[in-house]
Amino acid sequence: MLKRFSVAGMMLIVIMSLAACASVGTPVARQRFDPDAAAFINIEGRASISGQAFVRQTNGKLLRPVRTDIFLIPRTAHSAERVAALYGEGDTLKWGARVPDAEPLYRQYQRKTVASSAGSFRFEHVADGSYFIVAMIFLPGEYVANEFPILERVTVANGKSVRVVMRGY
Repeated sequence: MLKRFSVAGMMLIVIMSLAACASVGTPVARQRFDPDAAAFINIEGRASISGQAFVRQTNGKLLRPVRTDIFLIPRTAHSAERVAALYGEGDTLKWGARVPDAEPLYRQYQRKTVASSAGSFRFEHVADGSYFIVAMIFLPGEYVANEFPILERVTVANGKSVRVVMRGY
């Protein structure tokens, strides 16, 4: 005899299954954050980093980071380890990826801007160095929107400005 499950019961099973999957991931070896290695983020440089970000849905529709945060993170041993655990070699978050919470000082060595209504962004006075750019895009859901961060790796050299197009697919 088969028992009937309520919709709420089925949703609980799905949520518990997803929670179990989300706990699986690549742990981080915990490189300590070194403020000296990230200090170049605070140097006033001659370059700018600008671009657009988007995710193409399966139906072909583009989703942009409309008025959402875009982060510029200096590439250091600590940030590279975090990015590798979260993104691997790709530009979209790996399924089940997790890292320990960032040290508060780590967040102080990042820059943040807000994307325009067209999904464009710009960082001014950027110093030479290698960076990660993370754009937060909201994917609409039936009940709740989900944040979908996408990543771009960029290097500024000789004070030359860089333009990027971030594609989350």
